[in-house]
Amino acid sequence: MYQAKLRKKRNGVPIMCNGEIDAHAEEFLKDYNPSVLKIPQPVNMEEFAEFYLDLTLDYTYLSHCGLILGRMVFQETERVPIYLPEEKCADYLYAKRGTMLIDNTVLEDWKEYRLRSTIGHECGHWVFHSDFYAYAKSRNSQKKITASGIVGCKKTDIEGGLEIVGKKRLVTDIDWLEHHAKYFSAAILMPKTPFINAVSDLTATLYFNESDLAEKLSGIFQVSPISASIRLSQLGFTQYAGKNANTHDERQLNIFRQMPGTL
Repeated sequence: MYQAKLRKKRNGVPIMCNGEIDAHAEEFLKDYNPSVLKIPQPVNMEEFAEFYLDLTLDYTYLSHCGLILGRMVFQETERVPIYLPEEKCADYLYAKRGTMLIDNTVLEDWKEYRLRSTIGHECGHWVFHSDFYAYAKSRNSQKKITASGIVGCKKTDIEGGLEIVGKKRLVTDIDWLEHHAKYFSAAILMPKTPFINAVSDLTATLYFNESDLAEKLSGIFQVSPISASIRLSQLGFTQYAGKNANTHDERQLNIFRQMPGTL
């Protein structure tokens, strides 16, 4: 399996620009299944997580309201917080190292792209942040890092929440860790090389319509149209980003473009 060589701060937080994350994502995919880099297509995220990264995927309720979409377990523990809807109470679950827990609400929404982006996000934490979270107990300096080496990712961490994130600077270690995971999710779902090739092919057609581009890309890579628009912006195709978006999505994209460390 490809091993990403990372520059790190003294406390183990990786130092990466977005271009490096793109490069690492393509190296993982080249080792996992080179064909996904040659022909624009959706990456099988469950297969990538389970059979390439050797992670265990499990599905449960991680909160009472669907706030937490995913958890990545870096150390064996008997105290993963979950919610039991029938009993209407919280409980704890045993999980071994390398367990990815996905909230059941992700499956209930019948939107496959939510599941795919959640898996991609948690994979990002695993490949980049395993050492940091596995040894967090000895540091215990960040509020979000539990003594048992678990990271819990909220809906805004994974899906966007750009109205909130856009007003916040990437200052703390946790800000950067979540940024790494979120960007990796985009880079693994929509790898740079085939994504650019797809844009080139679509824009070269005789009947190309700018307003359809994000929608067509979302179909090719099995992501949401807003995710495709954001990816267009990330990779420099700002002239096309948001062309098919409604007013709300266009406002999100404008906020996104102002975010530090995103482009």
